[in-house]
Amino acid sequence: MNMPKRPKCLYNHELLILFTSQTPYQSYRDPVCDAQAEGYVRELADTQVDALMCCPTGWRAVLWPSEVDPRWRNEDLDVCPPTGPCDLTYYERAYWRMREYMITGADPVRVTRDTARDIGLDFFISYRMNDHHHLWIDDCPTHDRFWREHPEFHMPGSRVAYLNYMHKEVREYYAALLTELVEKYDPEGVELDFMRSPHFFPNDCLAQGLSLMTEFVRNIREMLDRTGAEGEHKLLSVRVPRSLDEARQAGLDVATWDVEELVDMVNVSPYFIATQEIDIESYRKHVVNASIYAEMHFITDTQRPHPSGHSNNYSQKTTPLQYETLAHDFWQRGVDGISFFNFAYCREHHMGDPRRRGMPGVEPPFDMLRTVCDPPYLAERPKHFFVNSNFDRLQRTVGAGSEASVTLDIRLPEGSGFMDAMLRIENDGELWGTGYEVALNGHALAPSPFIGELFPPFTRESLPVPRHTQNYRVPVDFIELGENVITLMRPAKATSSVTLRWRRLELALYPYTLPGSMTGAH
Repeated sequence: MNMPKRPKCLYNHELLILFTSQTPYQSYRDPVCDAQAEGYVRELADTQVDALMCCPTGWRAVLWPSEVDPRWRNEDLDVCPPTGPCDLTYYERAYWRMREYMITGADPVRVTRDTARDIGLDFFISYRMNDHHHLWIDDCPTHDRFWREHPEFHMPGSRVAYLNYMHKEVREYYAALLTELVEKYDPEGVELDFMRSPHFFPNDCLAQGLSLMTEFVRNIREMLDRTGAEGEHKLLSVRVPRSLDEARQAGLDVATWDVEELVDMVNVSPYFIATQEIDIESYRKHVVNASIYAEMHFITDTQRPHPSGHSNNYSQKTTPLQYETLAHDFWQRGVDGISFFNFAYCREHHMGDPRRRGMPGVEPPFDMLRTVCDPPYLAERPKHFFVNSNFDRLQRTVGAGSEASVTLDIRLPEGSGFMDAMLRIENDGELWGTGYEVALNGHALAPSPFIGELFPPFTRESLPVPRHTQNYRVPVDFIELGENVITLMRPAKATSSVTLRWRRLELALYPYTLPGSMTGAH
């Protein structure tokens, strides 16, 4: 059998974005057309992305002319949307834009595939195996037919009505969708996206679930072998949780899939935020046949409140330099490739919500995609490391007379020419004047008067309040290649009664000397 070359850089492309975003190809003033679908692919030309992972749904709505779920053929063409955009929720506005496009007979999956191949990209179908979006809203118009018609297959005892894979009918439904997509579009491969969302079995059925899901993956592997041309091997990728233990807790026995050589690619995901905290080492140890990919996301922080109270996708965006820092770390740790998720969602995708007018979207950093698979180049770039509280690393309080520590792994080639560094600590609340002390690897650090960002931010959205942060100048010889320990300490006689709650830690490495006690950032 002809074994195809496995790609190095995966780019997840959710077709929902065609309808929620405003781009150089499509404004909100006009109906969505094929130019939007084509433009979203052509912008990847001349980058190191070599595989487009096409998510062919808008939340749970199919976005191709499907026979398994013929929703667009059965739409009532006489129904009109409510008058005035203020009458519609976000998901309703997205739905009506989808509907207006799809009932014309449009096929954005085909447009996406043809454009990807035209610019030399492999085309994958990446299907969300239990998309959670709006499942707590029974009448959300983007729900699929099967979910609507079979409430008996919903997960028992869960606020979110996921489909329950304990039922054979659920597994057969997803297999039918995947078979249809493979037969209709002949992709180079398929990705089973188990991260949107990683809930497939009731908690008391996980042992049996592990076996059932392995059977399901085995069936998909057999389907790919059956539907491919003679001698062709279609690649099977799985998008899975950031550690093998978390994967098993979701009913995903990745190690067994690898032993049986069911999958070719294991795309390790931290779910919905950029972070170093992916257990590549465990996957590397237990997955020996499949290629391993580390995933990066378009946001680094999701928890700061918008001044207006608006919460829809208000987040700190990943900067090009943070992408480069993460990619270099992953290459140093032995991945076979990297992947991007929701890369283009830094664009305007809020349907013109007036609460977002002061923080419009920005164009994605495509230039960075031209060098992201070049470790020697990345090694020489400035570094912007960060640790958030998302995975319990910084959810520690520091009261008077106590301390807390966190480790930060720094993997750089020997002889890296970094000349200066700055550490920044962020608290959940007021930080100035709270009388705490900071040490790096046992070396006390002195506060810096600089209160700006360590590097220019990508957007001004969701930046921290300056009085919640404190910067520290770091002599580069304090930094170890490997594990670094940052410690916060509060003297027992601290005058402030404020209890510190770590929220975020950042470390910047500069290939130049900072002027005086200030950084070279703007």
